[in-house]
Parts: sequence; C-alpha cells; structure tokens
Amino acid sequence: MSSQPLRWLIRSLGPEQAYRPQTAWGPIAAILATAVIIAAAPLAGYAVSRSYAYAVGLGAPGAFSPGLIEARLMTHEALYVLGLNLALCGLTIAAASLFGGRATAVLALHPPAEGWRAYGAALVISMVATAVWFGVLLSVMPELVAEDVRPYRTLMERERSWLMPPILCLLAPVAEEVLFRGFLFSALARSRLGVVGAALISSASWTALHVNRTELAYVQLFVLGLLLSWLLVRTGSLRIPILVHVLFNIGVSFVVIVLQLPA
Repeated sequence: MSSQPLRWLIRSLGPEQAYRPQTAWGPIAAILATAVIIAAAPLAGYAVSRSYAYAVGLGAPGAFSPGLIEARLMTHEALYVLGLNLALCGLTIAAASLFGGRATAVLALHPPAEGWRAYGAALVISMVATAVWFGVLLSVMPELVAEDVRPYRTLMERERSWLMPPILCLLAPVAEEVLFRGFLFSALARSRLGVVGAALISSASWTALHVNRTELAYVQLFVLGLLLSWLLVRTGSLRIPILVHVLFNIGVSFVVIVLQLPA
C-alpha cells in the first residue's frame, strides 16, 4: 500500500519512454560542438563584463570608495555569469537549428505527453527527493554540506549579492539543460549508446563542467544528472528537467542563505 502513491506519481509522468530523439547530429559531432559551445560561452561573458567595467571606469585607481568598488565588482561578476549563460542558450539553439533541425524538436522543448499531470508529479518527486537528500546530509554530515556551500555563502555576503540568485537559480538551469540534456543527449540517444549511454555521458559531462567542487558535490551532481535524464526520457519533454533543475538550485540557495551551518 505504501508504494502506491509513488507508483501513481511515476505513471503520471508518462509512459516508460516517451522521449524520441529528433536530431540530425551524430554523437561525435555533437560532443565536439558541445565542447566548442562551452569554450566560446565564457568569451561572451568576458565581453559583457569588460564592457561594463569600461563604462564605469572600474579599472581606474582611486576612482571609487571601497564599498562602491565592491558593489561594482559584484555587478561585474554577475554580468559575466549572465553573458556566459545567455551565450550557452543562444549557441545551443543555433546548433540545434543546423542541418534542417527545428530547435524546439531537437531540444525536446514541447510540452510533456501527460500535460499538467507530469508537471505536478515531477514537482512532488523533486521536492521529496531534495528534502530527503538534504535532510539526510544535514543530519549525518553537516560539515561536508557546509564545506560544499561555503563559496556560495561567501558570495552571498558581498555587496549586491542579490544579483546572483536569479541568474544561478533561473537562467543557469535553462542554459545547462538545453545544452546537456537537450542538444547533447539527443545526439547520443539516437546512436548505439541509447538513452542509458546518453544519460551516463551527458551527466558525467555536466558534472565535469562544475570545477573546484567537493567530492560530495560531484556525487550529488552526477546523481541529479541521472534523475534529470530519467525525467526527460519518461516525460519526453525537456521542460520537466528544467523545472526540477530550477527547484533544486532554489533548494541549494535556501540551504546557503537561510540555514545556519557550521563554519
């Protein structure tokens, strides 16, 4: 009896495999294109942030008070992250549109087969999984969680730190999902690797994108990547992984901003 609600939630997501890859990209070409996009996106972020620095004279010595310098440095970093993620989205959509492809189809941006039931089921599953994951970690190893989120806590203690959460919680999940579980996943899934190989490789690639993290973070990211891949395959729509990714990042922000973890 206790497993019936879970079975109902999983059935509400859709058939066992609603996902059908619709791309003309081969796996090797898609991997190379993904690497090019990842390499090119920081250049866009750099261009945006440098334009701001030039406009406000950020490099001029003695031009601002220490507090104003700190605020404008935070704006400079936020614009870099904003430009990088916008470039990831734009370049991925452009790549998906090549070879006669339709970006919405290649990236599986259509609604899920089960409609709003899939959204509701994914919402419940992600909230329960996130609560259980962080609940166990905070109960068993709070020091490791504190170590993992320390860079973000330091970030949120700076001037104009409010600029970062909307980018990291809303834009970054969209950019990462369209690239890894939209563009790359589709090319891998239509090859002999199938959806299982696509899930493993895209999740590993996405995890590797997050540099200078703790061992706990890498495990967490890889497992999350597999969950997001399963949701994509089950619902047939990238909208569901995007939603869950956004909610997960909001959950991490809650842990960073609200909870008092050991220093």
